[in-house]
Amino acid sequence: MMEIEESSCPSESGEEAGGGKDIRGSSVNSETSEKSSDANLSVLWTGSAGKTPLIQFRADALLGLETPPDHPYSGNHRLTFKLSGENRLVHTLLLSHGFSEVSLMNARFNVYWSGSHIQMSEIRALMPHQRINHFPRSYMITRKDRLCQNISRMQHAKGVKHFNIIPTTFVLPDELPQFRVHFRKKRGTWIVKPVSLSRGRGITIINHPNQAKSDEPMVVSQYIERPLIVNGYKFDLRIYVAVTSFNPLKIYIYEEGMARFATEHYSGPVQLDNLCMHLTNYSVNKKSTQYVRCDSPGRDDYGSKWSMSALLRHLQEQGKNVAEMMMKVEDVIIKALIAGESHISSACDVFQTHRRSCFELYGFDILIDKDLRPWLLEINLSPSLGCDTPFDLRLKSNLIANLLTLVGVPLCDPYTRETPKPPTDHQHRRPTQTSWTREKNHRRLCHHVL
Repeated sequence: MMEIEESSCPSESGEEAGGGKDIRGSSVNSETSEKSSDANLSVLWTGSAGKTPLIQFRADALLGLETPPDHPYSGNHRLTFKLSGENRLVHTLLLSHGFSEVSLMNARFNVYWSGSHIQMSEIRALMPHQRINHFPRSYMITRKDRLCQNISRMQHAKGVKHFNIIPTTFVLPDELPQFRVHFRKKRGTWIVKPVSLSRGRGITIINHPNQAKSDEPMVVSQYIERPLIVNGYKFDLRIYVAVTSFNPLKIYIYEEGMARFATEHYSGPVQLDNLCMHLTNYSVNKKSTQYVRCDSPGRDDYGSKWSMSALLRHLQEQGKNVAEMMMKVEDVIIKALIAGESHISSACDVFQTHRRSCFELYGFDILIDKDLRPWLLEINLSPSLGCDTPFDLRLKSNLIANLLTLVGVPLCDPYTRETPKPPTDHQHRRPTQTSWTREKNHRRLCHHVL
């Protein structure tokens, strides 16, 4: 699959994680420690001797499908999870696989999913069977100012031509004088964003430095005035990227993503206060009277939100070189992660006791210009998993099921730390991740550039 959201930003919402109702409307208990047996649980026996049981997650229960598991496990098991922040999709998916939710104070868990950064002490205390959805210091690439500074550092060290992946950007208020000097040489339109807010909050578009607020941390970036337009509208790509290790760096791109459209026809850098023309954020455009919602389960090329594959089909029909464009997109993703790799890797060396305990799902927002050149807009920590259309539910439920399978959650009792013995008739298999593309060429890129 070819896909692979915000620093200190929680995920978008649903019901509260502790109890209440899951995404299908079923009542759930907030905490239990009893063992259970789930005929839908699928387990793959892996490892050198085939004695390591890894849970195979499936989105079927969320999508209303009733297909039997590929590798059914019928034994008793006790599995727990905890959530920080609101995320009904993850909550429901884990419940459907026989997990029980425990309180945030409980250290006996298998999976911990948080919508914001994790305390370093929590990462250091993780056991080998536990999985948590953040690396230490991920903010080095998900905060807009840190991302800009790290890419700028790589540009100075390795040459701008190798890391020219973001528009010209300045961090305010520290670089306000440099911004003024640059503006006198090259005027134009600029977009100003708070460094740690998400969902389009606080964004303004300006055409003079005096219009930029300088009393709080912001980034100001050159506005891409010639974006690629589809049916008269501006759009960007939301691409999901999983990282399972920063040392060595292991990157996976999910096969499906989405194209998010503005809701006003694009007419160039005019009407700068019309955010529904210039911004593609769903949270901004869903409030517009021009927003088009698609409720058809079989359509992914209609309305204000398309699947990435539908967009690529459309561009290919228009004669665009889609393959070359997506290679450039992958290049941008790899280089952005390389820019923050040293900071996050050094933190992992200090705080990550077990190599497989941490993983990360990033939401890359990428704008394509008229020349089919991709520009990185931002990298989101905890990208929104809200589902308000059938396409959202299909995409994101499969995304999370594939992600949890990819990272390898052991079938292990969090109270006794025991794993079951393999049945006598089991087959030793290597796990496969058919929905993720492993970016194996990033080390070649590192060697070439670095």
